[in-house]
Amino acid sequence: MSSDLDKPLREALRAVEPPTGFAERLAARIEREPLRRRDWRPARRWAPQALAASVLVAALGMYGWQLQRERQGLEARQQLLEALRVTGQKLDLAYRGVKDAARPATAGDAGA
Repeated sequence: MSSDLDKPLREALRAVEPPTGFAERLAARIEREPLRRRDWRPARRWAPQALAASVLVAALGMYGWQLQRERQGLEARQQLLEALRVTGQKLDLAYRGVKDAARPATAGDAGA
């Protein structure tokens, strides 16, 4: 299988003579066109926007996190209030039961 691949690769990579006058045309073009300096600092154009976007995303994330914590806190508060209400009812019921049991029997209560 590698010999099938080698032949087309060798043909594609074989040495080829350039067209006549190629070197002269290339030299003329080099002289005609000024050398352009390549700007190796493209990040300076978009870096401030990227930084601002990152700060905005971080701020929105923290705001969402804070809202979630506040929501969880309010839910926990609601559950605590409900637990205290139920506990108060149960304690009141237990108090009434103890109070009734400790009350001395009267003549009207005896004999059903």
